[in-house]
Amino acid sequence: MTKLGAALLAWMAVHLFAALISAFLFVRRRQLEQGAYTFIALSLAGYCYGAALVTNAMDPSEAAWGQTIEYCFGTATFVAYAIFGNALVGRPTRSLIRLLMPAAAIVIPCTAAGLLVDPAVGIEIQFELPWAYPYRDAGLTPMTWAAGAAALAFGIWVIVELSRSWNEHREIRILTCAVALTVLGWTHDIAIRGFGIGCVYMTEHLSSLGGLLVSYLLLHRFALTATTLSTRTLELRHRYDELQHVQGELVRKEQLAAVGELSAVIAHEVRNPLAVLKTAAAGLRKDGIGSEDRGTLLGVLDEETDRLNRLVRDLLAYARPVEPQLTDISVDELVSRSIDAARSIVASVGHEPDIDTSGLTGRVRGDKDLLERVIAQIVSNAIEAMPDGGTLTVRSEVIPMGSESGVAIHFEDTGEGMDTLVRERAVDPFFTTRPTGTGLGLAIVERIVKAHGGTVEIQSSDHGSTVSVLLPGH
Repeated sequence: MTKLGAALLAWMAVHLFAALISAFLFVRRRQLEQGAYTFIALSLAGYCYGAALVTNAMDPSEAAWGQTIEYCFGTATFVAYAIFGNALVGRPTRSLIRLLMPAAAIVIPCTAAGLLVDPAVGIEIQFELPWAYPYRDAGLTPMTWAAGAAALAFGIWVIVELSRSWNEHREIRILTCAVALTVLGWTHDIAIRGFGIGCVYMTEHLSSLGGLLVSYLLLHRFALTATTLSTRTLELRHRYDELQHVQGELVRKEQLAAVGELSAVIAHEVRNPLAVLKTAAAGLRKDGIGSEDRGTLLGVLDEETDRLNRLVRDLLAYARPVEPQLTDISVDELVSRSIDAARSIVASVGHEPDIDTSGLTGRVRGDKDLLERVIAQIVSNAIEAMPDGGTLTVRSEVIPMGSESGVAIHFEDTGEGMDTLVRERAVDPFFTTRPTGTGLGLAIVERIVKAHGGTVEIQSSDHGSTVSVLLPGH
């Protein structure tokens, strides 16, 4: 193998390596310019391989095979450069590429069929330069000269087209130089072939340099993109830190506002019974108070003390973290035990309503003690809503909850019902319509049910209310 042939194979290896990297980036990023450069690198690798075959040929017949490979891949290189330029800067236009593609589709098969090379006729060397190389080229047909002239004219036109935007983009200048190197080499080789000058062919070397320029262009764009992305990342991180700081401030302000609101509500709820307690205590200090009045005042003391005790108990229950200990529970058993607890809570109601639990079925997975408190609270609310008696119907049904099944427990009373405002605020902390209520009952109910992965729904009309507890099934 000659030294020049080894150099050409080295160029081929460089282009294949560049094509491999570009193809990897194209697969990862799906950018058209990466795919077009892969096409350029593969075409240049094929062109250098054909030139190496020509350089190492022993006779015109062997050289004809190398020249055929050269011209096929040389045509592909022109097409690849056109696609790359369009993908990068929009030049040449797509309409020109649509004309170029069919032309290449005609030239490449004709070249592969041997219509451009005549191995029976060698090129006659008229005179040799001092740095001449002893090629054994096959003869060229008139079609070859026509195709070569057309390719040269196309290359010059592309340079002129690109130079119109010379001052617009740095990338256009680099691409123009790359194409100019290829056209310069092609012009040199056509000239020495036409005049029979013995000299080293330059297209394969200059076009390879042009390919390296294009690879630099892509690397520069990639580096620029990486730098821009890094800058944007730092900016986003800075904005994120600022957002975290602002969010922290908002959370602290919301916490302070919530504490202030809670303090105001608690102060109001505590101040009223304390005022009553103070009045009752002052009455007990009076001389000559009768036993009947004393008993009344002592009853008031007991009642307001119980009210304060309920408030403290409910506040602790509302503030305490809810951590359910899940077990398999029968809905029937759960409701029965809860109703007994509810009856003890509202033992002073005028007429106890009828409670129908015949429609209970299914099993739930939850914390037995917490769910008993939930149901007892709902039942006690229903009983208090029917002071003159009525009917409380408790039933359950299996319902879908996402991809699994759940159980809905419905509590339907025939009480006084709730208007829209009361229904919308029923689960708000400290909202109550009862003179002795703390307003935390349903708020605690909703918190416990949510901790079980369920929901609470409230419907009401003039004929009563329906509270539904939806819980995950077993």
